[in-house]
Amino acid sequence: MKPIIGIGTNHLVRPSEHMDTNYVDYTQKNYVSSLVDAGALPFLIPIATPQAAAEYVDHVDAILLTGGQDVSPRLYGEDPLPQNGLNDWTRDRFEQGLIQAAIAKHKPIMGICRGIQILNAVLGGTNYQDIPTQVPNAIGHNQFPTAWEAPVHQIKTTSGSLLQQIYGTAEWVNSFHHQSVHHVAPGFTVTATAADGVIEAMEDQKRQIIAVQFHPEMMAATDTHAAQLFKAFVETIQN
Repeated sequence: MKPIIGIGTNHLVRPSEHMDTNYVDYTQKNYVSSLVDAGALPFLIPIATPQAAAEYVDHVDAILLTGGQDVSPRLYGEDPLPQNGLNDWTRDRFEQGLIQAAIAKHKPIMGICRGIQILNAVLGGTNYQDIPTQVPNAIGHNQFPTAWEAPVHQIKTTSGSLLQQIYGTAEWVNSFHHQSVHHVAPGFTVTATAADGVIEAMEDQKRQIIAVQFHPEMMAATDTHAAQLFKAFVETIQN
């Protein structure tokens, strides 16, 4: 049987031009197609209460945490900076529940962009709320409106890591964020960084967690490294 991977969704919290006040839970198709191509069966998890998160985790084999709005600094005990953008406390608390339940039930987790940041915040770390104003000599990390699949800066990987097995010692990736991991949560090993020291990947082999700051789902259709990252995640479920 194909492993079932629960994808933590995003949701509209304000009226939009196309949906008006018809609020929806959603995820980008690239997350779904990347997991399908890697041999998994994706399952979209609507945002609910933290208590419901544990019940959802019971029905899947692993969790994928996706991109989206800024992680609230409330999670790591900081007041917001002026540059901190839209926060969604309901989503933060629900994903906190998903993370805690998945770890308790020994189910693998993959985090992408916001996903690496929420993992770090929930598990005891802190985040940069705004790279341009908090990281000295920062390179450009938010490359919108550059095409999502376009690589824009290099990462350097750590010896012995899954990232290095897949990407080699250095590789170009895409980049669409202004927040990132600052102080690393206990249990994680940093496995990739950008030229300015911004953390681009973390791994925790004991808890079966892999998290990246870039967006491999947007590159997986054309980039073998990105596609292999999803396959490696699926293989951790099957082993």
